[in-house]
Amino acid sequence: MIGFSYRFNIIVFLFLAASQTVSTSDTTQNTQDPIQPEKHLLLIQPRNLSSGVFVLMPGARETTYSAAYHGRIGPRNYQRAGFRKAFPGGWKQFVEKGKKAAADHLKTLRPKYVRNAKEVIEYAVLQSESPLTATTIVVDEFRDLFKEMLGDQLLIVIPNRFSVYVFPKLASTIGDYQRKFMQLFDDSVYPASSEIFELNRDGLRAFGSFKEE
Repeated sequence: MIGFSYRFNIIVFLFLAASQTVSTSDTTQNTQDPIQPEKHLLLIQPRNLSSGVFVLMPGARETTYSAAYHGRIGPRNYQRAGFRKAFPGGWKQFVEKGKKAAADHLKTLRPKYVRNAKEVIEYAVLQSESPLTATTIVVDEFRDLFKEMLGDQLLIVIPNRFSVYVFPKLASTIGDYQRKFMQLFDDSVYPASSEIFELNRDGLRAFGSFKEE
């Protein structure tokens, strides 16, 4: 009788242990399952931080377009093998999708205009927590957003992924903010560019740099 009771208790224990193991395993799996990742992050970042698949921006010496996607702890650069598998149409296919993602993000942003003591607008700023914020400068609708207030020739600074500063090219005070932009760039965990970009009807090109020589 004692032997039977002992064997019965062992069987119950093993059953409960197995049930708990399955339950724990299922919970772990559900916790680790990532949310559907964004696969089309056309990031702008310094050349020395770029890896995998990237190209220099037009006229730039130190700034690249990089192909990335959302990993579990943030954006990650595509490596070449994974990129070829995800985008058989190559760089052009990725850029089209990356620009679409940036265009959708631009629709969620509202510029803040900063004025001087005479109430004259000096610049506009876009900010958000999305790494696509800096990338919005490549969207066709970007210039139209600022054309009425700042003119159709713009100077743009993107010291990090989350901030875009837009100045009118004519009568610009961008030089007054050199140290501010350098500090934002140096202090950022995710810097974007130390170069200044010009955007006009001909497109986007690197114009200069706010780096101190």
